[in-house]
Amino acid sequence: MGKLLNYKVLIITLLMLLLLIPLAMIRGVISERTFYRAETRQDIAESWTGAQKLLGPLLVVPYSETETRSVWDENLKRYKEESYITRNHLYLLPDQLNVTAKVATENRSRGLYSIPVYTSEMHLEGVFDTKPLVELVARKGNITVGNAYLSVVVTDIRGVVVQPELTWQGRMTRFVSGSAIDNLESGMHAVVGELSADLVQRHPFSFDMSMHGMETIEFSPVGNTTQVDMEAAWPHPSFIGRYLPSARTINPRSFSAQWRVSSFSSDMPRIISDCAAGNCQEFSGNTFGVSLVNPVDIYQQTERAVKYAILFIVLTFVAFFLFEVMKQLRLHPMQYLLVGSALTLFYLLLVSLSEHVAFHWAYLGAALSSTLLIGVYVSGVLASTARGAAITGGLLLLYAMLYAILRSEDNALLMGSLLIFAVLAIVMLVTRKFDWYRIGGQSTL
Repeated sequence: MGKLLNYKVLIITLLMLLLLIPLAMIRGVISERTFYRAETRQDIAESWTGAQKLLGPLLVVPYSETETRSVWDENLKRYKEESYITRNHLYLLPDQLNVTAKVATENRSRGLYSIPVYTSEMHLEGVFDTKPLVELVARKGNITVGNAYLSVVVTDIRGVVVQPELTWQGRMTRFVSGSAIDNLESGMHAVVGELSADLVQRHPFSFDMSMHGMETIEFSPVGNTTQVDMEAAWPHPSFIGRYLPSARTINPRSFSAQWRVSSFSSDMPRIISDCAAGNCQEFSGNTFGVSLVNPVDIYQQTERAVKYAILFIVLTFVAFFLFEVMKQLRLHPMQYLLVGSALTLFYLLLVSLSEHVAFHWAYLGAALSSTLLIGVYVSGVLASTARGAAITGGLLLLYAMLYAILRSEDNALLMGSLLIFAVLAIVMLVTRKFDWYRIGGQSTL
């Protein structure tokens, strides 16, 4: 009897290890479908537009400086003064920048996959102060100032639907493609003319723009004070970037948010100086905004569910083994394997159904199909409808607890740990009076 019991435990363990193979294959299917969705995202980005960043606006003032240097003259055998001209750009940040964005969303689909896209109607206004330009001219002296232009960097210029017009000092000027900023060429700029280098002036500006994008939209805090007010018809925003909104309201159909950032906290003057010197990486990354996320990522949810598959298999096999021991039944390893296969099939049903219906309905359908199949089969195997109903009820309870874990991202680890602890405690309590030596046909040492 002892050897038979040991063989049975060994066979059950091998069966559980064997079932890891189809589970690994199901994980492969999930990874493959995730890859296909990423390809769909790329296809939509190529035909629509991708994630958008709006950097700026900046007031760019080109200037040339006349300098002299001493050059050795071989004919005269002495140094002589030679004049040369260097060309550079001064980047002026707005003293105040206000952005109002109203975002309309929709889902674009390719086959089974859909990706959220948006159209943002934006109004930008603010004021530029020319004090840095006046100070530069006073400090350097030999400077000739060229025509200044307002520059806006847009990650994907294809998303700018209508050519915007800039209102500057009461007159309208059309933007043209290209940011005219080295290392950040994608965007647009509008020439505003020559600025006074003798007198500090304040130049108000404003413009409207309509912009397509996909999933995320971000802004840069270029102003001495930057305020962004956004409204969007999307119930699941994820606020991203280096600055969180100072105020936000989220309801079942939409959200609104307001950001207010100062140059003191953003360190934008130093970052722009680095960009003027050719290093614009930090400028591109110093942003904030929102991502239009889908809270129920079916592949991520299914991937998380598969992590608990071995727990379901172990618990079911332990329950079968206890029935064998307590009720003196004999179950064939093939019966264990069939039940384990039905448990494994749940995850394949879940991922396939969730591609066509809402995740909660897919989960319910897969759970009921798997448990009812096992319940009917076990009723015959254990020769008892009550035992089959008990197994079915236990599995349904486990699936319900697993669903709660999947839906609670913040508390998933805690709930999963408590579930495992509770199951282990139940097994230990049920078997606490078992004489395993007697069951195994061995004498105690």
